[in-house]
Amino acid sequence: MSLLRIKGPATSANVGPGYDIFALALANPYDEIEISLIEKSGVEIEVVNDVQNIPTTPKDNTAGLAVLEVMKAFGLAQGVHIRIIKNMCSGGGMGTTGASAAAAVFGVNRLFNLNMDYNQMIEFARRGEVASGGSPHADNVAAAILGGFILVKNYDPIDVLKLDLPEIPVVLAAIRKSQRTTRGFITYEIGQEKLKAQMARCSRVIHAIHTHDMEEFGRAISKDFIHEPVRGAAIPGYWEIKQKVIEMGAWGCTISGGGSSVIAFCPPEKHDEIENYMAAAFSDNPNFTRVYKTFTSNTGVQILENK
Repeated sequence: MSLLRIKGPATSANVGPGYDIFALALANPYDEIEISLIEKSGVEIEVVNDVQNIPTTPKDNTAGLAVLEVMKAFGLAQGVHIRIIKNMCSGGGMGTTGASAAAAVFGVNRLFNLNMDYNQMIEFARRGEVASGGSPHADNVAAAILGGFILVKNYDPIDVLKLDLPEIPVVLAAIRKSQRTTRGFITYEIGQEKLKAQMARCSRVIHAIHTHDMEEFGRAISKDFIHEPVRGAAIPGYWEIKQKVIEMGAWGCTISGGGSSVIAFCPPEKHDEIENYMAAAFSDNPNFTRVYKTFTSNTGVQILENK
């Protein structure tokens, strides 16, 4: 086997109150990543359908940096060519950089028979995220590798738990960030009462998943005191649109990942109505791309072709 083509799914991280510890995978959209062995050493990056100037220097690309970390750790002399086929926009809180890093590490693990377990792959993939957001967060890459709902139980060492989700209807308004990252503006100084409320909501999210109570899941993820106030302020009309989506019958609505995309979870009978509303409501935003009508997915990276 000298080539793998892998599906890297979109993910939504920082789900509700779970900043840097909750994430989930989506059925659509997704990017495709081809990884092939080459004669020389090192990493080559190629990007197809690139309209956003994605870096092709390996150390500046999440997939490239992650694979360089793997090569260094395992002493790999043979090089790889990574071809990233873009089907979704980057820079909008859809986990696209994480999808590339996750798929690349997953592929290298298979091509070189490294026998890494999931936590090891997540550790290397999260190091690749430094090339994008400056921080080695694990939530997106874990959801991309494993699928389902991810709880990061520990960061040192990495230890994640996957919980299977029902197939929840999702409406995702894809909106690119107006700046590279807002992480530096987020503070943890939220006060004792908000801290207790944040912790309680995290508990409610996990309980709702275990009991398959999607109404409770929606209520629990619809309030956050850490990143939503900062990122919500950067999305024109966010608070009013969120309130309207919930009034229309959505179980919950929040910011997806690092923003500026907005994600809503809804009953099946409200799927079309909320899709149409969010498409119209965000249409005046110059950074708005499109609305995805999709579902949560318990499947992570998948091999589409090998030869």
